[in-house]
Amino acid sequence: MYQEILKQLNFGTLEIEKLVNKITTHKYNPFYYHGALPQFYLWVLYLSGLLLFAYYIPTVDNAYLSKNLVNAWTSVDYITKTLPFGAIFRGMHRYAGDAMVITIILHMIRVWFTDRYRQYRWVQWTSGILLFVLVLFIGQTGYYLVWDDRSLCLTRMTASALAFLPIIGQPLKHWFLNGDLISNLTMSNFLFIHIGLSFSLLSFLWIHYVRMTRPVLTPPPAINYILVALVLLVVFLYPINSGQMANLNHQPTSFDLDWFFLFPYWLMAKVSLLSYWLIMFLGVVALTIIPWFIRTKPVEAAEVVSNKCTGCSLCYRDCPWQAIEMVPAPANSRFKLLATVKPYRCTGCGVCVGACAFDAIDVPNLPDAQVLDQIKGLVSAS
Repeated sequence: MYQEILKQLNFGTLEIEKLVNKITTHKYNPFYYHGALPQFYLWVLYLSGLLLFAYYIPTVDNAYLSKNLVNAWTSVDYITKTLPFGAIFRGMHRYAGDAMVITIILHMIRVWFTDRYRQYRWVQWTSGILLFVLVLFIGQTGYYLVWDDRSLCLTRMTASALAFLPIIGQPLKHWFLNGDLISNLTMSNFLFIHIGLSFSLLSFLWIHYVRMTRPVLTPPPAINYILVALVLLVVFLYPINSGQMANLNHQPTSFDLDWFFLFPYWLMAKVSLLSYWLIMFLGVVALTIIPWFIRTKPVEAAEVVSNKCTGCSLCYRDCPWQAIEMVPAPANSRFKLLATVKPYRCTGCGVCVGACAFDAIDVPNLPDAQVLDQIKGLVSAS
């Protein structure tokens, strides 16, 4: 049943791809860059964040003691209302974050529909889940830094949720607030977490790409321009504004919700803290271990036809998963090298069959003649 649903979903996305190809051509079809779109928005976040960082003051001094006070809220207010183009850069930083979450979800759905998350690809799937969780947490810390009523409410809710955890709860709360109470050290800690974790994403991206031979790191420039234009359009349609300056003597009871990053706080307000942590933990675990629980027919590794292999290494160079290795050919061979398949890495994708010019490699139940016929059919249809 699951396989039939997956087949229909995959067929539907392929039909949409064909339609988009007629409009944009293969080169500019965003479906072929669904993994690179979130990374492009990451660069936008880095660049816009650098400007905000240059003018940001990470303090929470009492806002009601001085008319000339400079703190986190007033620095953000200065960026938004006084600094030339400051509101645009702040808006780009906010909405590029939302766009990154949207494109990550689309990337996950696409990988799911095409069944490209199991076998040797489990590292990509697992590291991708960790990246997604990190992105959500980093986005949440960005809301703390504004230091308005919403920031204060989110900070207190997070501190309460951390303190609820047994054994590690109080140390985590102390680490989160950088002390026992909210202070200037708290805001410095938030800034450190926000920036430090943002750059740690690069390490996780390396893990995400490590098993790919030729990962697509960025879309073509034309698509990049469109992505930036879309963010700018939203910035002008929905300008960013801060709430009232946070007052530690008051407790905000409500705030505007950004569903892309702050949905955990909506859940926290609806259920007990025990239920909240169970739902969040089980949700992450479920997404991570799905490849081991949804079983399909075992993938049969490609096979090299030794008496046809010329050692040209075309299959080796084209394999996306480093599943083919060139080894010295037997002593009685006319050629120096011979292709061999590492079964534990092979995903049965058939790329090697299309790459081989000598009919020297086959995927069981998918012979090279059938693959070539499918390729010719697709070419003629386009």
